[in-house]
Amino acid sequence: MTAIEPQATAQLELRGTYDRLSIRGIFEPATQGGLGGPWQSGIVQTPKDSGNYVFLVTLDGGRYEDVLYEDGYLRWKSQDQQHLGTAAIQRFIAHDPEARNIHLFIRADKQPKYVYFGLLEYVTHDPEKQNPCEFVWRVMHWDLSGADLASMGLPFAPPLMPVTVQRPLPISDVKLLLVAPPRRIKRPKPSGAPSRGFEGQSGNEVDWALRDQRNRSLGDRGEKLVLERERDTLTKAGREDLAKLVKHVAATDSSAGYDIQSFEPDGSVLRIEVKTTSGPKSTPSFISANEVRASGKYQDEYRIYRVFQLRGEKEQAGLYVLKGDAKEVLELIPTSFRAQLLASDSDD
Repeated sequence: MTAIEPQATAQLELRGTYDRLSIRGIFEPATQGGLGGPWQSGIVQTPKDSGNYVFLVTLDGGRYEDVLYEDGYLRWKSQDQQHLGTAAIQRFIAHDPEARNIHLFIRADKQPKYVYFGLLEYVTHDPEKQNPCEFVWRVMHWDLSGADLASMGLPFAPPLMPVTVQRPLPISDVKLLLVAPPRRIKRPKPSGAPSRGFEGQSGNEVDWALRDQRNRSLGDRGEKLVLERERDTLTKAGREDLAKLVKHVAATDSSAGYDIQSFEPDGSVLRIEVKTTSGPKSTPSFISANEVRASGKYQDEYRIYRVFQLRGEKEQAGLYVLKGDAKEVLELIPTSFRAQLLASDSDD
């Protein structure tokens, strides 16, 4: 049995309320005394030099004019002294949510406590503005409405990107039917010229994997279904104590390399990465380098839950489970590359 690794973010709950002192206590429990230093500002890098940040945002319509939109976008201004060449601003522009976390806490003017909204991912910035710089961020795992924000006493603007606003589909009536994984087929290595797109995929086939990657609401729905299933399974096994500890890790730490922390009935830890598709059982999925690394590090505990045929308000979807190191249970096919200019002897 493996003990749970201590994580500061384990104390955080989405939509929970916290004052500044309690927020500092979560991220820097060894720091004592009154608030001072960076914790008096709205941007805190913690731990120092880690690239992980806490944003403390007050929606007061004042000089910073930060705006929260109904569809989960945040228009945010940096501190006045920061410009596009500032190291922190460069880190924000290059922010990789699979490697570092930016935690968002928001309050309305005059409110003593902040609401925790989870993690941010970079969308864009205005290259014409600096001192301060202006960014647009997206709140990950967003499932709130204007009515929800109003009930929290938070001011908000109409959707920034109305096309993204969709009515959340229910999960309570969806049953996950556990089935065996697809039979593994050994494919011959391709020869000749490299193919375009996915290997072996013709131009007129539906690219389910790419479609799924772009559909954030589908992925969020799959994770919530698995979260509910894990708690229900443990409760039925007589382990309500463990069911209460099942956690949606990706909501507070997207760099972990898995989405959900759960348990076997004997108390053994499970680290679950959820991959969801509206396509059939055989649909390929995308998996990040960070997730592959985590599967190797925690291979005895790591599970990939593949939810498939999750469509509309259909009452049943399929589920199969893969165990262990992703490199041992999946064929990993490169489909994109990080590209930068080649160095040249003539470069200065």
